[in-house]
Amino acid sequence: MSERPEVPVPIELPFFDPKPSARFGAEILGETGQPFALIGKIAMWAHLPPAAQEFTKDVDFAVPLRAIEPIKAALARRGIAARPLSIGGLAVREGEIRVDFIDRHEGGLGALFEEAITDAARLGVVAGVGTGSVPVAGAEYLVALKVVTGEDKDETDAVKLLRRIPTIDLARTRALILRHGGTAGANRLDALARRAGRPDARPEERNGGD
Repeated sequence: MSERPEVPVPIELPFFDPKPSARFGAEILGETGQPFALIGKIAMWAHLPPAAQEFTKDVDFAVPLRAIEPIKAALARRGIAARPLSIGGLAVREGEIRVDFIDRHEGGLGALFEEAITDAARLGVVAGVGTGSVPVAGAEYLVALKVVTGEDKDETDAVKLLRRIPTIDLARTRALILRHGGTAGANRLDALARRAGRPDARPEERNGGD
């Protein structure tokens, strides 16, 4: 008797609705009275057309370092314990809620995050959250935040932003990265801008013998 072929086990397709997490994060941060800005993939959604919006598994907020203790207190009042993020900040995973409150104090990038928060308030781009809204980091700061991490997935996001949003001020973005990430970071931005096909990208510097 021939053996029956194994029936493949169906997989559970991932699904994440960011709205409950965004509402929760905004509610917690509203209680703290601290400034903040939406960053990460969800912030990219605010700047990119629907066809360019990619799947994500959480909602990221940039927060100042001084906001961490008030956030912990607001969570504790709800009986929620957050875990620390290695890069600096807190992660909440509670049912459908998946939120990262990021201060990025590890690696010395806290000042860049605080600048991004201030700029978001000035810029006035917001994302609707229920009956309210949350400030969204500007495109230049999103690119800067992606480049200074030095991670492949973040650099891919930076290229997408640079390619799809021609109004990004490349000179301003370079100045941001130079101030917070040094010359190596600024040069990396130049390389990513060339990959994105930006006409305002700086040409690659070659040795005299090349």
